[in-house]
Amino acid sequence: MLPLNDPGWAKLKHAYGGAANIPALLERAVAERRPGSHPESVWFELWSALCHQGDAYTGSYAAVPHLVGLAPAALARQSYEPLLLAASIEQARLEGTAPAVPDELRADYEAAVYEGRKLAQAALPTAWNADAQMALAGSLAALSGDVAGARAVFEADLESES
Repeated sequence: MLPLNDPGWAKLKHAYGGAANIPALLERAVAERRPGSHPESVWFELWSALCHQGDAYTGSYAAVPHLVGLAPAALARQSYEPLLLAASIEQARLEGTAPAVPDELRADYEAAVYEGRKLAQAALPTAWNADAQMALAGSLAALSGDVAGARAVFEADLESES
C-alpha cells in the first residue's frame, strides 16, 4: 500500500490534476461523520477527486487500499462511504472509464478489492436501512466483478430518487 506520506502521490492523478492532496483527505476522512452528499464533507471532496462522474484515475487506485482500511470502522458507525467509493472506483475500472492499474499499485489494489468484497458481503445482511442495503449490494456486485449487477443496483437507486 502506498504510504500516505510517500511522495509518489504527486505523480498520480485525480480528476483535477496531481493526487498529492489525497493523503490529507484520507487522514481527515477517519473522523468525518457527514455523508458524501454533504458538499462540505471530506467524502464529497474524495468522491469529486477520485470518482468524478464515473471516471477513476491512477490516484483512485492508490486510495482504494486506504478506503477499504477505513471501511470496518465506518460500517460500525453505519457509514458505507469508504466501501462505496472503493466499489465505484472498481466499477469505473471494469467499465473502462479509468486507466489501467499501474503495475506498482496492482497487488495492493487487487488485495483491497478482495477485502472490500468480503466486507460488503458480511455487512449486507445487517444493512441498517434501505440506502445502506442499496449501497452494500451495489458495492458487493462491483467488487465481485459483476458490472451489470452493480449498474442495475445503482441505476435503481437513482430512479428511486427521481
